[in-house]
Amino acid sequence: MAAATALQPEAARAQTPSAAAAGDLEQQYESTFQEMLRKPADLDVLFKFATIATKTGDYEGAISALERMLLINPNLPRVRLELGVLYYRLGSYEIARSYLEGALKSQALPPDVRGRAEQFMAEVEKRQSPSRFSGEVFFGTRYQSNANLGPATSTVRLFGQTANLNQQALGTADWGFVGSAQFRHSYDLGLQDKSAIESQLTTYANRQFTLSAANVSLIDFTTGPRFQAFRGIFEEVILKPFLSAGYIWVNDQPYYGSYGAGLETAVILADRLRNISIFSWRQQNYPNTNYLPTNSQFTGTQYSATTTFQYQLTEIVSIYAFGNAQRYQTQQTISNNYTLGGVGGGMAFRFADPLFRSDLPWSINLTVNQQWWQYDAPDPIIDPGVVREQADTILNIVLSVPFDDRTTFSIAGGRFNRASTLPNFAFTNNNVMFGVSWRF
Repeated sequence: MAAATALQPEAARAQTPSAAAAGDLEQQYESTFQEMLRKPADLDVLFKFATIATKTGDYEGAISALERMLLINPNLPRVRLELGVLYYRLGSYEIARSYLEGALKSQALPPDVRGRAEQFMAEVEKRQSPSRFSGEVFFGTRYQSNANLGPATSTVRLFGQTANLNQQALGTADWGFVGSAQFRHSYDLGLQDKSAIESQLTTYANRQFTLSAANVSLIDFTTGPRFQAFRGIFEEVILKPFLSAGYIWVNDQPYYGSYGAGLETAVILADRLRNISIFSWRQQNYPNTNYLPTNSQFTGTQYSATTTFQYQLTEIVSIYAFGNAQRYQTQQTISNNYTLGGVGGGMAFRFADPLFRSDLPWSINLTVNQQWWQYDAPDPIIDPGVVREQADTILNIVLSVPFDDRTTFSIAGGRFNRASTLPNFAFTNNNVMFGVSWRF
C-alpha cells in the first residue's frame, strides 16, 4: 500500500520536493489540510498532511492524521513509530511508550526502523525516570573584527586631557575557537504541582589565535526547586527560586567570582503567548592580580531583571520581545556604579530543508537589542568632567541546520556597536561564527 511504504524517508521526501524547493511550506500546509478534509479516508493524503504538519511543528495536527490512519488500517507499525516520536517530542512519554512498543512488536519492521524505535524507547525510559540528565555541547570557530573590543581611534581621554594609545591597544581583528557546554539535571518529586529540583552547570571558553588577552573562560552553576503555583487561578504559572555561583577568567587570569540568588517565572498568558522573567542579585568579587593590579575596585553587587514575551504567530513563525534592567553598585568606586536598561525583539521561523530534503526543518533566528548605560559619576583618571554614558546596538542572525534529532550545524553573524561619551569605550565589533552542537 502506498501510504505504508511512504513512511520510508526517501518516499517521504519525494512527496513534497516542489514545496521544499520553493520554501512555501505554509501554503502547502493549508492546501494539504483542505485536501484531507475532502478525502478523510485516503491514507496517502493523511500521511502527506502528517509529514508537512511535522515539518511546520504542528505535532498535534500530525498526530491526528496518523491516528486516523491507524483507525483505517491498524497494521501500520511505521505509523506507530512516528506517533511514538511525535508524542515523545510533546513530552507525553507514557503514550509515546505505548506506540513504540506496538511498533517493536512487528516482525516485519526493517532493521533501521527498529533501531530508531529502540533509540526513542531508550529516550522515553530515561525521561520517565525521576532523575534525568541532559545537556548540550558546542564547538566552533569565530571571526571578530574587534576581538579585544578596543577603541577605533588612538585618540582617547586621560586625566581630562587628550592622549594617544599605542597600536596594540586599538581594536584588532582575530579568529578563535569557541566551545561551550550545558549540563542539566532534574529530579521529579512526583507531586501534582510538577515540582522538581533542577540544576544546571554552564561552561564556556574561547581561545584566540593571536590576541590571548581576549581569551575568556567561565563556569556557572544554578540550582533550585521548580513548581507550579496559583493552580485553578491561572492556566499555568511555574516558579523557580534558585541559588547561583560562578567564576570568570580573562587572559587565563582570575577576573571575578560571584554568588547570588534569584527567581525565575514562566507564565502562559494566552493560547499562543507566554512570558519568562528572571530576577536576581549577585555579589561579584574582583581579586587583584599581576595582570590587573587594581581589579578590586570593581567589587560590588549586581541586581538584574529580564523579561521575555513570546508569541506563536503561526505554526512556523514566532515573534518575541524582551526587556532588561540592571543596577551595579561597587563597594568603593562610585565612578564604576551604573544603571542599565535595554529593550529588544526578534523572530524565529522554520522552513523545509531546501538542500537535503530531510524531514527536519531548518530555522532562522533574528534579534535586535538596544541598551543604555548611565554611570553615577565621572572617572577622574579618564576625565573628571565627563560622566560616562553608553548606548549599545546589538544585531544577530543565526541559521540552524539539523543533521539529526541531536546534532545541529549553525552559522551566526552579528554586529555590536557601542557609542560612548568617552572615546575610550566606543567600539564596533562584527563577527561571524559557525560550529556544531550535540544534544544528549
